[in-house]
Amino acid sequence: MKKSLFILILLAVVSCGPTRHAMTVQMRHPSRSGLDLGGKIVSVAYSTISDPVVDGFNEAMARSFADVLEEDYETGESSVKVVCVDGTRSDHAQRDSLINILMRTGSDVVFLFASPVFNPDVKSGAIPLKVSLYCYDGMNKEDKVFGFSGTTVISSTMPSSLADEAADAGKNVSEIFKPEWKHEQFSIAYFDGPRWYDALELAEQYDWKGAMDIWFSLLQTNDMMKRASAEYNISVACYMLGDFELADEWLKRSKADNDMPTLTDAMSKRIEAMKN
Repeated sequence: MKKSLFILILLAVVSCGPTRHAMTVQMRHPSRSGLDLGGKIVSVAYSTISDPVVDGFNEAMARSFADVLEEDYETGESSVKVVCVDGTRSDHAQRDSLINILMRTGSDVVFLFASPVFNPDVKSGAIPLKVSLYCYDGMNKEDKVFGFSGTTVISSTMPSSLADEAADAGKNVSEIFKPEWKHEQFSIAYFDGPRWYDALELAEQYDWKGAMDIWFSLLQTNDMMKRASAEYNISVACYMLGDFELADEWLKRSKADNDMPTLTDAMSKRIEAMKN
């Protein structure tokens, strides 16, 4: 009798915990360049040196680059401003000059294409040119200018083919700034009840704000396990929405109310990796 009673008590304790629902989500990670442009306002500048061929090529390359960023980061058509700067100034790629462009365009990140250098010795066939690109991210803790350079080859500088050549060059340069997508598995905590099921359904539809509204309402309880579960879920939603500081804050609240290491440990590692 005592053994049976112990088993019943043990089952009751186990049943008090939340059920975990596993979700596989495709998450965006920083590009191969190491820069994370997600959720940021971006502008692209190109330098001019009063050379019609070089300036025309640089403008077309910059605009093609901007078009790719708009598509990759789904920011909308013409959301990336394209402006020109005086390339004859020796300081046009320095930190202060790039900050001035940020202020001028109201952006968080600015890319600057320096005037490309065509090889004057090539008289026929493929024409190599050097491309130098600078970037300043006003939201990056390093507070410095990042520089990228490389060479590419075009077949002609004739006006009839110049625009296409420049567009291809812009697309090639953009490759290292494309976001990387990875599948990750997350757990959502829930209990038996219509509100918990409603929130779970919204999360499955990636309506994180809608799910959060329900989880906020579920915080009004004296059951610390349920409260901690709702706080944990809010942390997951904040993470999905890209607010890693707020995700960390809600996760700490969850741990304080009722720590669930099997849920919170993995989330802690994810948040710290994104914050750093």
